[in-house]
Amino acid sequence: MRATITGPYPRVGSEIGDELRKEQNRVYSGHGSLERVRELQEKLTREIVSEIVLAGIDLPNSGLIDVHDELTWPLEFAYGVEFGGMKKIFHTNMHYREVLVGENISKKGSIANGLFNIAFEVSQNVKLELPGPYTMARHSVLVSERRFSNLIDLAREYAGLYRQELIEIEREGNSFSIVQFNEPSIVAFGRSKEEIDKLPEIYSKMLDGLNLGSAVCTYYGKYDDKTLDILLSLPVGTVGLDFVWDPEVEKIIKRKDIEKGIGFGLVDSGDRGYIAMENVSNLLDRLRSFRGYVDFSKSYISSNATLEHLPRNIAREKIKLIGETVRRFNDEN
Repeated sequence: MRATITGPYPRVGSEIGDELRKEQNRVYSGHGSLERVRELQEKLTREIVSEIVLAGIDLPNSGLIDVHDELTWPLEFAYGVEFGGMKKIFHTNMHYREVLVGENISKKGSIANGLFNIAFEVSQNVKLELPGPYTMARHSVLVSERRFSNLIDLAREYAGLYRQELIEIEREGNSFSIVQFNEPSIVAFGRSKEEIDKLPEIYSKMLDGLNLGSAVCTYYGKYDDKTLDILLSLPVGTVGLDFVWDPEVEKIIKRKDIEKGIGFGLVDSGDRGYIAMENVSNLLDRLRSFRGYVDFSKSYISSNATLEHLPRNIAREKIKLIGETVRRFNDEN
């Protein structure tokens, strides 16, 4: 069993993070330094990845501190798109930038550079974490339908951009521990699910022939048998599930013959409007109930979604809780 987190980590709450926010505000007002912002981002990345690893998280992400929003940020590295107005993320109080898509999309730069490289200097176990192609498509608007007839066509296009990126990563010898695709749109409340049967085909074409470890993570919604069957059919090693928004998914899992690893999103990220604090004993009891149903050697425990909007000290306690739970669970097994 491994320990990980999902999504960006809180930026503020330390001297470096607070100074970064101040300098960014100076830039927005026309008086700051972009060079100083970059210097502080690199320092904060080192600080955050060190904090995550020290808490016992053995599969950290890069902290994602330069991500403007967690649903569409990779499209900053693509031609043919523009960012529109701010929209709410599903039923939460968080926001993302709606993407406006023209006729032709192409890659204009490497996603996995800069601060990812800084994170690697701290930990060789850093994972590459990206919004999934389906979720990016569901948060895009087709300005012209001459090139893409529907959002599934657009998801295929986004998957093609990712494939180019992943091929380059393999060619250059970069060794992310895994690539994790966050796909909350698969399960989020109020979202149509008719198209999700196309996901196995999209992911198969995106990942075909690549040797990178991979995972798909879902959150902010509820599961049913069909949705879980589709998730378990994806060509990835681990499927992350949200046990906070949908504790009943436990019953569905126990009806399935599961060969993949399961990402146990058991620790509340606070996106339901209040902060709940778990304890190690309860988390261990929940994990023990899956003995005989799940291969723990392929699985991990994480926050159910991003910790970004928690106070830094609370986020720190949450990741320590995850790390301690995994350590004690592995000692038992």
